[in-house]
Amino acid sequence: MKTKNIFSLTIIAGLWLCSAAVQPSAAQEEGSKGIKAEEFIKDRPAKPVGGRRTVPTKKPTYKTSQVAAAAAVPPPGKVFAQVGVTLWRARPSTSGDKTKELVEEGASEPTQWSLERIEEGTLLAPGQKVRLSIESLSRDGYLYVINREEYADGSLGDARLIFPTKRTPEGADRVKAGKMVYIPGPRGYFRIKPSSSPKGHVAEVLTVLVSSKPLIKTSQLSDTAITLSREQVEAWEQQWATQATKFEMEGGAGRVMTEKEQSAASADAASLSQDDPVPQTIYRLAIKPDDALVIRLPLKFTPPKP
Repeated sequence: MKTKNIFSLTIIAGLWLCSAAVQPSAAQEEGSKGIKAEEFIKDRPAKPVGGRRTVPTKKPTYKTSQVAAAAAVPPPGKVFAQVGVTLWRARPSTSGDKTKELVEEGASEPTQWSLERIEEGTLLAPGQKVRLSIESLSRDGYLYVINREEYADGSLGDARLIFPTKRTPEGADRVKAGKMVYIPGPRGYFRIKPSSSPKGHVAEVLTVLVSSKPLIKTSQLSDTAITLSREQVEAWEQQWATQATKFEMEGGAGRVMTEKEQSAASADAASLSQDDPVPQTIYRLAIKPDDALVIRLPLKFTPPKP
């Protein structure tokens, strides 16, 4: 089926290529405004007892431009809910990369690529390959990811549910602290390809929802993304959306995916512990205890040359 989505899904063929796992040194805390990672990952499982001892390292810290919101407590009747997102950009592997993926495209010879973290808001150029990882840090629930084209006038295109689909393994749409979900799957990526819309396609907007109850019946899903009604998506946003405080991991951009992160989405993978790598970007929202968590993640394109 032909889609209007700018994302062209390509499946990575072959095996992961991993060297011995080497944990990058954690970002150092810079100034009193840095918020330690422990604040966000306390609902993850503790480090397994009896595991191999490692040299203690400082946990990464997070920065935010919304200092007042970061220090606030939730209003009466509301709780903080947090979701972690990491945007991974693929680039050709180098000899120093600890994780690599063998990519096969069409009739071309397979090539090795590595995935590195980028900060939210990093401009993406046509042809670049990206992958998204999501972790619900504070609540269990069902994960849904919707994407829409954004145009130069600020309007949005059709809403397409890109996760889950009928191809999603049973239970893979259930999220909790310590469980990482890759969009697309751990051997796929999205290729940035702006549409030829006369309105000027400037970005892709992803809407991430975590709900304690299913929002869409399994019978409605297809093998590929389905189109949702504009009214339905707007109703969800009006009911649950609220202003999020964004925290960005200091020193995280450019770090290559670790072996632990590479294997985290496997069906038999153990949950990430408090000792494992943390998301690049964390969104915190003050919501009612039973409300769904809703955030918008814009993927902005590099402007075309005049």
